[in-house]
Amino acid sequence: MMNHEDTLNIPMDLDSAYAHYTNEMKSPLFEGYTIQVFSGDRSGANSVRANIISLGAEEEARIVYREPNFKIHVGSYPDMSTAERALVSWKSSFPDAFVLKTLVPWYPITLENRSAPSDTAGNEP
Repeated sequence: MMNHEDTLNIPMDLDSAYAHYTNEMKSPLFEGYTIQVFSGDRSGANSVRANIISLGAEEEARIVYREPNFKIHVGSYPDMSTAERALVSWKSSFPDAFVLKTLVPWYPITLENRSAPSDTAGNEP
């Protein structure tokens, strides 16, 4: 049996934000940051992408066309500071690389394998 104290009232602005979030989740892209390592012609872009793949990079090298050039973007980052930390390693192979704010693909989130805190684990006798 539920009483008034068991009812959760969600503020309209929070409900609206959640609706916006779930609607945005339908898109394969989000506004974030990436690293641009190349801008030029198609053959150059293909060559740079092949080079990145041969380096065994964990990030996907994406070819993006923005008239009049093909660009190579690597990584999808939620914020500028995360992208700038990643940029440091890319600069050794691509000195002209820079962080770019744009629409990027959703990136996988890896969580550390942590056990549940003792106060949330089942109480065993």
